[in-house]
Amino acid sequence: MHQGRLRMRPWLEEQIHSGKYPGVTWLDEKAGIFQIPWKHAARHGWNIDKDATLFRNWAMHTGRYKPSTDKPDPKTWKANFRCALNSLPDVKELHDKSIKKGNDAFRVYMILPSIKKCRKVGMRKYDSDIQCAGSGLLSYPETNQPSICA
Repeated sequence: MHQGRLRMRPWLEEQIHSGKYPGVTWLDEKAGIFQIPWKHAARHGWNIDKDATLFRNWAMHTGRYKPSTDKPDPKTWKANFRCALNSLPDVKELHDKSIKKGNDAFRVYMILPSIKKCRKVGMRKYDSDIQCAGSGLLSYPETNQPSICA
């Protein structure tokens, strides 16, 4: 298993690949597009064990919910999950593809290329565009022209 706690993006990718959650699936894995069922708890047929499992498992993973001591709180689990997901700079909701009302409500998201920091300089970069050099220079593969991190 993992040492320590996974951050949200790798944890979520693991959950999507696991197939443990009905409806949590890749729509286009190459493009990084996936969907998450987002049924409202007030809807007829909503079930905590079916419709809140992903949110509960994130709460357990982060230590915000301990089944042995805490009372189930799916509203908070879902809100915390949503806030964590929305705070990721490399995951964006595709609002025009999401359906937010009805029994089959779901949200569609796209995972963008990872944003990483150059450790020595602290400047953010996109993996596919820039490589950090040990000297604090950034190398752009297309141009091979270095640029100094500010």
